Amino acid sequence: MRLEVGSIGVEGLELDGRTALDGRTLLVDRDAVRRLVLEDPHFADVELHVVRPGESVRIVHAMDVSEPRWKVDGPGGVFPGFVSDPVSVGEGQTRRLAGVAVVTAGEPVPGEPTHFREQMIDMAGPGAPYSPFSQTLNLVLHFRPNLAFFPADSPPPTDVLGGTPEAAEYNQAMTAAGLKVAAHLGRAAAEATPDEVEVCELPPVDPALPRVVCIYQCQRPYLYGTLAAMPTATFLHPNECYDGALVGWRQGQRSTYWDQNHAVLRALGRRHGTELNFLGCILFGDITPYRADKERVSSAASRLARLLGAQAAIFLGVNGSNYAVDTMLTIQKCEQLGIRTTLLYYDVGNGRDDPGFIFALPEADAIVCTGSRDRQITLPPLERVIGGDTLLHPTQDAHAEVTIPVRYLHSSCGAQGYNHLTTRFH
Repeated sequence: MRLEVGSIGVEGLELDGRTALDGRTLLVDRDAVRRLVLEDPHFADVELHVVRPGESVRIVHAMDVSEPRWKVDGPGGVFPGFVSDPVSVGEGQTRRLAGVAVVTAGEPVPGEPTHFREQMIDMAGPGAPYSPFSQTLNLVLHFRPNLAFFPADSPPPTDVLGGTPEAAEYNQAMTAAGLKVAAHLGRAAAEATPDEVEVCELPPVDPALPRVVCIYQCQRPYLYGTLAAMPTATFLHPNECYDGALVGWRQGQRSTYWDQNHAVLRALGRRHGTELNFLGCILFGDITPYRADKERVSSAASRLARLLGAQAAIFLGVNGSNYAVDTMLTIQKCEQLGIRTTLLYYDVGNGRDDPGFIFALPEADAIVCTGSRDRQITLPPLERVIGGDTLLHPTQDAHAEVTIPVRYLHSSCGAQGYNHLTTRFH
């Protein structure tokens, strides 16, 4: 699979009567975007806001973020299963509008669990360095739900992550709307000449090079438009991520933007043929409340790595709850099969006396820490707030000074290689 990703750098973002590139400025037709979003009856309204780096703006209740892209050659299209047909992608030519992000935002709806939901982006002040999206030109879509979709007599949610079926359906509609808008904007790049082109492929290489696989633990991603619970595991070529086959938001630890621009996969791909033989990406992750579930998931992922002939594995893990056990068991099984592992992992500790791990095994002896998600930070008020008025857990006025854990700042912690945090041990 050979994919050419052409980047067009964007330096300005403006609402206008058309959607087009005007030099280095992306013009956005507000009415056309609103019509596109409001085709879905889940939404009573949507507000569009242009937000730029350095502005005194706070975005709250931010959820998925995506980068405008458009496919100009090759099979399929961008965001298969949402925007284009769910056929295999990752080949041909794709254009990206570098420096632009589409941010979906909106208050929680009835029946939606709100634990770990809060994500915010401060475009200025001491909170800005924590979120990479303080440095992008953002088109923020603030959604207003159609409450007719949420009957008052709905039973309480049994799904602690997705909530009621109505809430889960609404949040999927938000994801889909953000992707449709990103594709609408990306189409403006179809005829543009890229500033640079990156060729992404994994051709045969010297068999003596070490064979490396990336084992990526995902929480309920959409894969080709389907919510992908993975009670076993599956294989993905990294090029498929760059075309948007893997999308979705989960508690700020991942979003579509970071799979489109997956720093770890790109770094491994760039070393393919010189330092290593990059075999591709194994996805795993599911809701695993029982020991049998954990054995099934960890055995499937490690078995697939062995079948690929991997000698080493880069693990992108989720620290917290059941997921931490799944990560460690998969590492243990890989090490027992002779596959050496390195884990990228954020810290969930509360102070220097807390080890920072929910669960650990001795085989996990090479860990790169990507920062603490639970360290508290106090942020001053900003002039404008988009996305709502009140933060959750604990309740705080979003217009005032707020004290929050770092994980509330969108994309501050994660394992895909984009965030700026680390941990020092004393």
